[in-house]
Amino acid sequence: MMDNDVKLCERKPATPTDPTSQSGHDNAVVYDSERRTNQLEAEDETSNTTETVKDKQNGEDGCKEAGLQLLQHKMENLINEGINEGQRFALSSDLWRFAAPTPHCDVLVTVAPKHEQGSLIATWLVAQIKKFEPQLRVEVRYHRLTACYGLYFTASYVNLLKGAELCHLVKPVKPRFGGGMKDFAFDEAQCYAGVEVKTAFLTGQERAYIVKQMIEMIRAPPGGLELKLTDDKSLIIREGRAIVPALMTEGLIARMLPLHQPERLSHLRQSWVMSILDEQPISQIKEYFGAQVAMYFAWLGHLTTALWFPAIFGLFMYWFGGTSFHRVLDSKLNNSPPRDDQLFSDICFVVFALFNCVWSTLYLESWKRNQAELAFKWGTFSKDSGSFLQDPRPDFKGDSQVPNPITGRLEPYYPAWKHKLVRYGITFPVTIICVCFMFAVMFSLFRMQDYADSIFGKSRYLSWVALLPVILYALVIIVGDKLYRKLAAFLNDLENYRTEEDYENFLINKIVIFQCVSAFGSLFYIGFYLRNMKRLQETLATLLITRQVIQNMLETAVPFVTDKLKFSRLTYRMTRSMSDTTLRRHVTAVREKRQSESVSDEPPTTPDEMNSPPLLRHRRAIDGQRMQPSFMVGQVGSPHRSPRLPFPEFYPEFHPTDESEPELTQAELEALMSTYERPLDDYLEMFIQFGYVLLFSPAFPLAGLCALANNLFEIRVDAFKLCNTVQRPFGRPVRDIGSWQRAMEVMGVVGVMVNCALIGQSGLVHRLWPDLSWGGQILIVVVLEHIILAAKFALDFAIPDTPEWVRIETAKVEHWRREAFNRESKFLTMEKRDSSPSIVSRERSGTSTAAKPPATKTPVFHKKRSITPSARYQVRNTEL
Repeated sequence: MMDNDVKLCERKPATPTDPTSQSGHDNAVVYDSERRTNQLEAEDETSNTTETVKDKQNGEDGCKEAGLQLLQHKMENLINEGINEGQRFALSSDLWRFAAPTPHCDVLVTVAPKHEQGSLIATWLVAQIKKFEPQLRVEVRYHRLTACYGLYFTASYVNLLKGAELCHLVKPVKPRFGGGMKDFAFDEAQCYAGVEVKTAFLTGQERAYIVKQMIEMIRAPPGGLELKLTDDKSLIIREGRAIVPALMTEGLIARMLPLHQPERLSHLRQSWVMSILDEQPISQIKEYFGAQVAMYFAWLGHLTTALWFPAIFGLFMYWFGGTSFHRVLDSKLNNSPPRDDQLFSDICFVVFALFNCVWSTLYLESWKRNQAELAFKWGTFSKDSGSFLQDPRPDFKGDSQVPNPITGRLEPYYPAWKHKLVRYGITFPVTIICVCFMFAVMFSLFRMQDYADSIFGKSRYLSWVALLPVILYALVIIVGDKLYRKLAAFLNDLENYRTEEDYENFLINKIVIFQCVSAFGSLFYIGFYLRNMKRLQETLATLLITRQVIQNMLETAVPFVTDKLKFSRLTYRMTRSMSDTTLRRHVTAVREKRQSESVSDEPPTTPDEMNSPPLLRHRRAIDGQRMQPSFMVGQVGSPHRSPRLPFPEFYPEFHPTDESEPELTQAELEALMSTYERPLDDYLEMFIQFGYVLLFSPAFPLAGLCALANNLFEIRVDAFKLCNTVQRPFGRPVRDIGSWQRAMEVMGVVGVMVNCALIGQSGLVHRLWPDLSWGGQILIVVVLEHIILAAKFALDFAIPDTPEWVRIETAKVEHWRREAFNRESKFLTMEKRDSSPSIVSRERSGTSTAAKPPATKTPVFHKKRSITPSARYQVRNTEL
């Protein structure tokens, strides 16, 4: 195209006589040619750029598609891995669901998990037990689930009987020896009913209690003991201090617990937890968990029965308009005329307040009689509490070792003046300061709430500010309770009480005082400072319902789910090194073996009938677990064949690369559960609820009904907790509920005062005597209060705490014992008379009947070896 243009340009005529025009024509042709060339190059560049952009877009689309495919592939792999790991997680969880039982073990002691010197601690402890308490049978296993060592304790039947004497266990006596219940004496074992049956005479909780006492009473000898952990770190245990509690205080020993009996526990679940409408099996609870736990559930059942009366009466008052009393104060403040049904509402309010006073008195007296009956049936009625006959608690510290003035056994001695100095000089002031501080904080937050409500309560966007003091108050209650619990335990340890009963009673007193301020402070503030009965009713209803629901959830659902997730997580982590096929095969084998064992239901063999160590035989012969090379304490590699004290067996640490197939035991799982030392929190929860019903139920008549519904559910909740979510507690013989009885009696007196004060707040006195002064109204309320208190104390004095049939049976038992003693004394006298030579024969032989005066001899002290080192006592033997 460019050539044609040039030719056309050349055909144009030009003037030869004008050289300038010819030159311009040539320049125009060249310029046009260059312009055409630039346009063509630009078009080529544009086409190339377009192709490049298209190629780039195609490349980006390809990258995006490849990235999406890669992401999809990764997501699929992640989902598949998650499904596979979830299946492994669920499959490995069957290992703890079908955990092997641990028979022939009464007490389990676990060393601190993942401790660097775990084997050293276990070896040292077993060596001390072998030295100071050789009657104990102990074996050591390595817990792969928690990477710690566990010491399994038991004892022979004979040694358990000796320990029963030291623990003052009460057992039934044969009728021909007087009958009744009596402290067990080993020398008189043939006098007790059922002593010949080894498997039935001592219950599981009694065996565990005896073994626990034997372990805890092992104390450091003169000069103390030293546990050398590292080159520069060692633990010194002073003379007379209990060894195992000292190790627990230092964190070297994690847990000490009795193990559950699966068959008995399963039966108890069916007859107690699942039987909602049936009566509680108190006798079975006592046999399995001990008298202390059984006494709590008996008290809870008795309280539930007693709550039927205020529940029905309060429902009646609610239906007939008894709750409208809160309008009295409003009408008085607004100067509005009283309503027509005001008199009926006032009467309902006063009658309900008086009913509470009478009901609480009758309930407390009824429970005293009921607990006396239970204590007589359980053989703890004549238990001498707080005396020198009780052994000192393991954590009791003394300046020296002195003989007990009653028994003669050596035990720690702590001067009484030190105890009183700590109690009155430190504990009382600190407790009072804490209570006053809590009350001041609570009062300040309530005032802040009222102030914020008056300013921001009607605001559309800032009304939430009025809720901040309430939220802060709830946080203060939670944090303050936890901090004060630790402080109360520290102060109680500092006071150094000798017996477990004294320690627990004074701990209860400290906690109850603080809890009363935090639980009832808001109600007293609303009822007597603000004098707002409507708000008091709403607050009481909110506290009753929310507190009950939240506590029940925290007691059962949260620990149960948490423990199961913990078990599953640990078993999953323990089996990570196993392949899927190996894990599936191992879990199937464990499941089939447990099911076959449950079907076979073979009776267990007692430890005394076994020639080899009981736990070792169970491992090898019954479970078939693979055993690792073991070593003994003090003598590595050489087996010990002593039937009385089998040396422990140590299992090597479990490494993640190990391809062995671990099998969990029930003991390992129970060691991971929460502890349940005493029913203190359960008592406290019911005590606070009893205070709500007794003190402020006239403000909310349905409080009794709410408490009744909660208690019907609370019995099964606490039963579920004991059977499923916590460790089995050690049993302890008790004759009553201890300080809780005195606390409830004080609550009954305070209830009379508060109900009379509420009567004065209702305005009834002012309406009956409108011309009466304010001081006269207070005087009438005080006189009414004194009359009710006098009636309360009269009922307390008139109703005996012990039923007549219990007193008669106690007198019968004492009479039979005296008669049996007289018969035995006459029999021994006759035997001695028949065996001694007659006077005539002595005269014939020339022996004078006048005996020489006996020579004065120094009393001889014989040292007897008892079941525990602390029980070594001196017997004074003076020849008469």
